[in-house]
Amino acid sequence: MRVVHIVRQFLPSIGGLEDVVYNISAEQIKSGCEVTVYTLNTDFQNDNQLLKDEVYAGINVKRFSWMGSKRYSICALPVKLLNEFDVIHVHAVDFFVEYLSSLKRLRLIKSKLVLTTHGGFFHTNNQAYLKRIFFKFITPFSLSQFDVVTCCSINDYDLFKNLNKNVLLIENGVGFRKLGEVDCVNRSRLDDNVFIYFGRFSDNKRLPLLIEFFSSLTRTDIKLKIIGRSKTGNVEIIKDAINKTKSKNVELVLDKSDEDILDYIKGARFTVSASEYEGFGLSVVELMSYGLVPLLSSAPPSFHRFIAESKSGEVFDSNIESFTLAIEKVCDSWSVDMAEKAEGYSRLFSWDTVSERYLDVYQ
Repeated sequence: MRVVHIVRQFLPSIGGLEDVVYNISAEQIKSGCEVTVYTLNTDFQNDNQLLKDEVYAGINVKRFSWMGSKRYSICALPVKLLNEFDVIHVHAVDFFVEYLSSLKRLRLIKSKLVLTTHGGFFHTNNQAYLKRIFFKFITPFSLSQFDVVTCCSINDYDLFKNLNKNVLLIENGVGFRKLGEVDCVNRSRLDDNVFIYFGRFSDNKRLPLLIEFFSSLTRTDIKLKIIGRSKTGNVEIIKDAINKTKSKNVELVLDKSDEDILDYIKGARFTVSASEYEGFGLSVVELMSYGLVPLLSSAPPSFHRFIAESKSGEVFDSNIESFTLAIEKVCDSWSVDMAEKAEGYSRLFSWDTVSERYLDVYQ
């Protein structure tokens, strides 16, 4: 079977979407599929121009020029190339959805069309009214040409379930301890309750709010490490928030190696997120694989599920009273058992299982 994954950003760009496409592609290659990735020829994190054709991490990658904005990048993929594949798998709801549905409607492409939603386009409230209008009138028209729509979270499924006759829930897989091994028992000997945020610095993560919450704590044993890459969002906003609150228990850690990041994880007990919206919450589950107990915002439905099903951690509302109660509860009740429950839950999201479900969809 010949499969092409179409996504705005792919390796060497780093992020949840890029990670998902890489892992699905790698597993499908192991299963005997001929897999290619079509993506844009610019790395949005640093604006570097990338090679047109490359084998990256063992996957054939073909990159195309584009115009417009990074949020809605216009890119006309050649019809002749698209028709070489049995399945065209689009990742995220962007220009490619409208473009490919138009080609299908005009009967210019014969390949099967599969979409994975990855949160749609509601990650922030920017231009919320226009997004709702677009989602109500344009998106259903476009999705009618897709053979299957797969949703990677319950939240997505609730959003998209009425927009296509074949809508399925296939949650993201997780790279279990992809940075290395840790020993949960050793955390019992730690002096401080260290919380790790690891991921993008996008607006929906509400990192300034998280910094404000941590800076208000009176306990000196509770600390926050914000870890990420300087090109994945507005770092200055985070620095300003730390300076404004004069936070002595918050540290911003930028552009570290995998080995250094693993050292930070080994010295922590918890992972934390104040995100107001998540398509799934991949980075949280990945950190849970290291035995980090989650302290999560109550806004994303998937976060409630992580806590309830793992029987580890707490959720908090977007106010200081709720946050303080939740963080004191997890700190005072931490145990090796809680860490092992978090780790065990993450094992449910293996990439080989996710890949098999997609192959079933293709068939």
